[in-house]
Amino acid sequence: MKEESKKGLSYETSFRIKVLFLVFVVGVVVLFAVIYPILSHNPNPFDVAAPKGQIVLAQNFTMGSINYTNAVPITSQNNLLVLKGNDNMGDGLTISVTSPGWCLDLWVWGGSNNGWQLKYNCSNEIQMSQYAFRRVPTHEAKEILYWYLEPGYVLVLHKTEPVQNYELVNLTVTYGGITGEGSLKVAIKKS
Repeated sequence: MKEESKKGLSYETSFRIKVLFLVFVVGVVVLFAVIYPILSHNPNPFDVAAPKGQIVLAQNFTMGSINYTNAVPITSQNNLLVLKGNDNMGDGLTISVTSPGWCLDLWVWGGSNNGWQLKYNCSNEIQMSQYAFRRVPTHEAKEILYWYLEPGYVLVLHKTEPVQNYELVNLTVTYGGITGEGSLKVAIKKS
């Protein structure tokens, strides 16, 4: 009688399969570890791009019927407030002044018949639409967007008491649950 042959893999073949399987698993894990952060990385999360500590000269000016002394106008011309972000996380955003004594007025252009209208008067926190900002892509990569205030809006940063020279003013902007921080130093023109 013939001897029955064993059906099965040889030790060498079994070892090769185990090694190849291990190399495959390690390769998939390494590939996932390298590619996942690249694919899931948000290159431009929401934040305050400006102001970031720059010195701003306070001004005396009139808006509507209010005379401001040593105030800082934030307009579409001076771009003191610049946001960044490429995600659409809803309509509204909140701007808060966190420095004691400082507050914000929001003026909105109501057309030639109504002129400038005061929407917020000396508030520590104001709500604005994301559409009050125009989003401009950078020239290098279209997915990086900076937000600039539209011409029909003016924010006035002012203090209810005398302003100290080079006084630090902190503010935050919250959009879609993400808060960005900004600050500026208010300089007073010597007379």
